[in-house]
Amino acid sequence: MANLPFRRPGVSVPVILLPLLLLAVACGAAATATPAVKPTVAAPAPGAMPTPVPATATLPAAPVVNPGKVTVMIGGWGAGKFDYTFDVGGGNNYARILHGFLIATNEKTQLLPGIATDWGASPDGKTWTVTIRKGAKFHDGTEITAEDVLWTWRHQWSPEALGWATQSGAQALARIVEKIELTGPDKVSITTKFPDAGIAVNSFSEASPSWWGVIPKREKLHDEALVEAYNRTPNAAGLMKLVRYVPAELMSFERFDDYYYQSKNGFPEDRRVKFKSLDLRLVPEEATRVAAIRAGDADIAPVSLAARKQVEAGGGRLVFGQEGAYFRIQTRGCQKAQHPCSNLKVRQALNTAINRDVIRDQLFGGPQVMQAKGWAAVTTSTIGYSPELDPPAFDAAKARQLLADGGFPGGKGFGKLVINTWQSASVPFLPETAQLVADGWKKELGLEVEVKVGEEANIKKQILTEELYGQVVLADNEARLDAASINRNAYGTPGHGSRYHETQELVDLMQKALAVTDPAERPKVFNATYRRLRDEAYEFSLGYVNIPWAVGPRVTAWQPYPLAFYPSNHQSIVLK
Repeated sequence: MANLPFRRPGVSVPVILLPLLLLAVACGAAATATPAVKPTVAAPAPGAMPTPVPATATLPAAPVVNPGKVTVMIGGWGAGKFDYTFDVGGGNNYARILHGFLIATNEKTQLLPGIATDWGASPDGKTWTVTIRKGAKFHDGTEITAEDVLWTWRHQWSPEALGWATQSGAQALARIVEKIELTGPDKVSITTKFPDAGIAVNSFSEASPSWWGVIPKREKLHDEALVEAYNRTPNAAGLMKLVRYVPAELMSFERFDDYYYQSKNGFPEDRRVKFKSLDLRLVPEEATRVAAIRAGDADIAPVSLAARKQVEAGGGRLVFGQEGAYFRIQTRGCQKAQHPCSNLKVRQALNTAINRDVIRDQLFGGPQVMQAKGWAAVTTSTIGYSPELDPPAFDAAKARQLLADGGFPGGKGFGKLVINTWQSASVPFLPETAQLVADGWKKELGLEVEVKVGEEANIKKQILTEELYGQVVLADNEARLDAASINRNAYGTPGHGSRYHETQELVDLMQKALAVTDPAERPKVFNATYRRLRDEAYEFSLGYVNIPWAVGPRVTAWQPYPLAFYPSNHQSIVLK
């Protein structure tokens, strides 16, 4: 995720002194496997499985291109990698400009044909097949072929990729892949060891929180020299091509006239950007970004809610990206009987003793930025959401009774409880949030609680081991349309390092849900599955945040996509 410029060294901050949220986010052939499940045309209800939009008979006119430049300032872009196989966070801020996607999306989070004209799953849900569009091109003018997609998938997700992939999502999928193959002259298929209905959204689509772009095939699946060469001169298929890169300072992009999403390639609209060039500038300091917006030196930048008056005084405005990120508390090692959290009532007590209204209002500035809704990775726009998944209301008396029923009246005999957290790249004041949770558990439950602020990468590594068993982690993560894959690891994969439990019933429940690929059935099945998993209280939701962006007066129109913590929907930007 994008680097956030705001850091607070302390965590024990009196609530009355906490300011409003300073929210900034950077931003070989085989027998043919015919898909049995095809996307269908429908307008999805909130939380429903998105479906493709049909083409229209009337072809749209080409967009009028403003000769000017859009300047976007962000707080960070990680290591600046252009191949997601090796991403360490921050890449969404630039990768969404550079890369093209097999499946596209829109403001309603519907899935649309992209580089793939169609996609679907086999009857057993284990094999997903995409059909590659004719005429789509990379930035160097070469046509995208099924062989390019085959190479990209094998480079990212084949079992061999475990030897070089550093991105956690690549590693997770590589562990369950059986084969990746061409199944026709323009078809590519991926087969997993067990069904995963979330693959289409999470691994093929622009709606994923991960930027799995298509890369031109190379001679080898992995070669360090070729990887470095690609990072120097990336060739991709997105809205714009990279023309200049100054590390830790600037990425300059130019409009790609041959971008695939236009009427000559069979699309119902032209999604080429309406401006000539874009500068993406790395500016960690919010004050500098606000000043640049006011002076007309920047057009779009993440800022704080508290900066609204300054932005508006300069002729700008705030635009909110809905459900950009979520955060939650994860219990670790509760499948082991020696830890107090192995008792369900203890976990329920911890959940019920969290005063989310205080966190929302006194720390994050109110409901315009934070909403205490959803469960774990399931927010209000996620497939399978319903209000029944929302967190329980704060109830101190009930929490104390649950803790007593769990064998620890007044916290006696519980021992020290450690909350691990980090300085977040997407949710500011994560350590302060952890401290508020800790203070509540001390006051209401009589527990001894310590907040430890560590490095995000290190804590995430520890989560995959037993180092944090008996402790909790307060984490942030990207909001998502489909939570199937993240919950596959946590609940449906025995032996996975980040699993919460060792209960076969829950494994079977999750795997059964993952096997449902029918778009009409998935919301119902996943809702029932998530409600059952929520009742186990291995993890608690605190809610999600809406991302505020400052938009300067030169930009007459722009609306970021929901579920995006990064700059998105660049084709909707209109300059004066």
